[in-house]
Amino acid sequence: MKLEFSVGMRFWELFAEGLATTVLVSASALAAGLLLGLLLAMGRLAKSAVWRAPSLSAIELMRNVPFIALLYIVFFGLPGLGVQMPTFLVGILALGLYAAAYYAEIYRAAIQSVPSGQSEAAQSLGLTPRQTLFRVVLPQMMPYFIPPATNQAVMLVKESAVLSTITLVDLTMAAQIVQSTTFRPLEVYIIISLLYWALTETISRIGALCERRCRARFASGTTQAAVQ
Repeated sequence: MKLEFSVGMRFWELFAEGLATTVLVSASALAAGLLLGLLLAMGRLAKSAVWRAPSLSAIELMRNVPFIALLYIVFFGLPGLGVQMPTFLVGILALGLYAAAYYAEIYRAAIQSVPSGQSEAAQSLGLTPRQTLFRVVLPQMMPYFIPPATNQAVMLVKESAVLSTITLVDLTMAAQIVQSTTFRPLEVYIIISLLYWALTETISRIGALCERRCRARFASGTTQAAVQ
């Protein structure tokens, strides 16, 4: 069988549009997941059951439901409630909710990796719980947070392919359109596989760079503190 990768050149605009949509949706869902995940993690770690129970329930529910089921609940459920949203926003919302549950657990594990003595020392100096969280705990947790957060970002890009089932023209939907026109599925899916690989490899390298810089800064701060 002769492979014809010329389909990539003939339909490059459609592939480019799909890639741009995948990047934009994934980046938006990542931002939403990081923010909502932090809020869920704070609720998960709260002493009061009023905050802890709902946060834990939401995390466990979204982590144990297949993403495609959550996507369909959002896609078909919102119109039933009278809420009309473009498919693009539905994809971001569903993917963001799914990511938030995983990022909440990553936040929780990273926060709990910081020695409790750090928080106790900060509070003994008069810092409020909010100041302790943002000035002491969060900066020190980053070396523990970045590696799993990077892996989750990669998984988020892969999960975004499911959004093609709600007719969002992402990279996977672009491939389906092209292969239905050219009847060259092998070449088409090899092309988008390479594009997905390039995207996830870029995320992995950015995450590794951030981790190295964070660990270097943390080590530098520890050394200076020891000298003083």
